[in-house]
Amino acid sequence: MGFFSLTQDIAMDLGTANTVIFRNGEIVLDEPSVVAVDAHTGSLVAVGAEAQLMEGKEHQGITTVRPLSSGVIADFDACEKMIKGFIHKMGGGKKGFLAPKLKIVVGISKGSTPVEVRAVRDSCEHAGAHDLYLIHEPMASALGVGLDVLAPMGNMIVDIGGGSTEI
Repeated sequence: MGFFSLTQDIAMDLGTANTVIFRNGEIVLDEPSVVAVDAHTGSLVAVGAEAQLMEGKEHQGITTVRPLSSGVIADFDACEKMIKGFIHKMGGGKKGFLAPKLKIVVGISKGSTPVEVRAVRDSCEHAGAHDLYLIHEPMASALGVGLDVLAPMGNMIVDIGGGSTEI
């Protein structure tokens, strides 16, 4: 992102165990998919590694949540807070007149239902995404290793994740 750039392009892999965010071909964030939330107000206390350190040792008013289960969103509100927290942590999601607009590409599981896809879309839009593109994770993997996905030939992609494996 240049000094006068009005957009910030990022790619996000929402995983059951870890969430990875890429910007300009580099990993800028790789943290556990955990969020700590104040039980009384519902506000975000910690996200990622800090929230994972709290897991199992929470104060009475704080709960830790893993918002993704088997590769799909299990807790919509916690996932939205997690995405917002990660975007803020990597230096994005700034507010204001000249703040860059977020363009996000998110990998989704091939077997996601329309409701689960809508949950990912809504979470990212509420987290500040201006332009949002969803791509199936096996297709993203194929593109990432340089396969010609339009060629009339067969290839097998194996995506092994913390909560699900897709072939």
